[in-house]
Amino acid sequence: MTGWLRSTAGAWGVLAAVLVLPGLALASIGKVSVLEGTAKRTNGEETQALEVGSEIELNDTIEVGRDSNLKLTLTDESVIMLAEGSRLTIDEATFEGQERRGFAARLGFGKLWAKVKKALGGSEAKFEVKTERAVAGVRGTIFRVDYGDMAQAMVPADKLRMVVRVVEGRVVVAARVPRKGVPGQTPPAGGAAGKGERHQVPGPREITQEEWEQRFIELKARQQVEVGETVELTKPLDQKAMRDRFGRFVEGHP
Repeated sequence: MTGWLRSTAGAWGVLAAVLVLPGLALASIGKVSVLEGTAKRTNGEETQALEVGSEIELNDTIEVGRDSNLKLTLTDESVIMLAEGSRLTIDEATFEGQERRGFAARLGFGKLWAKVKKALGGSEAKFEVKTERAVAGVRGTIFRVDYGDMAQAMVPADKLRMVVRVVEGRVVVAARVPRKGVPGQTPPAGGAAGKGERHQVPGPREITQEEWEQRFIELKARQQVEVGETVELTKPLDQKAMRDRFGRFVEGHP
């Protein structure tokens, strides 16, 4: 009887391990494949220092240290690289086997480079990188997003300018900008108040949802666009900007 109980307990232990392990495997959406310097991930109240081979999970916030660079390889073999000081939060990551069904991440600050593997899911297999300024959505391409640098570490996120640069493929940028004539904006010098005449300038206030508008820009290969409170005209890719310290890291880890 005792032997049967031990055998049964052992069987239940094996079954429990079989049931638990797949869940743990599904929680991982990628791993660290290259790390120069330091980086960490935070999920809820748990913070963990990253190293090569560390698993990345949904809802992780990844922060890259000073003088550091990080390369992530996702389950579908898409690649994301982050420069020093960058902060990225994984908001959505859905995979079936090794195929991507949907991925979305928020770049709170810093520089990101991505090589997105074209998914079998077609138009439904989205890949988006968001900031306070805009959303860059792709289907299968190579692109870079700059959203502030170490010199702007104390600048509020909604004051930073976002630059999207496309190396291959196409990227659609959905930019959120204030509508023209939003109440509370400073009137131009020499306006209706008259030259030299004193007038009261309304103080700053939060802009309501109705006072924003979306602008959509489709970028092709070798093009870039800059988004701030306005959207600049599409320009040719700035090759010099692509060869900065982060660009050299990207080139060295294809």
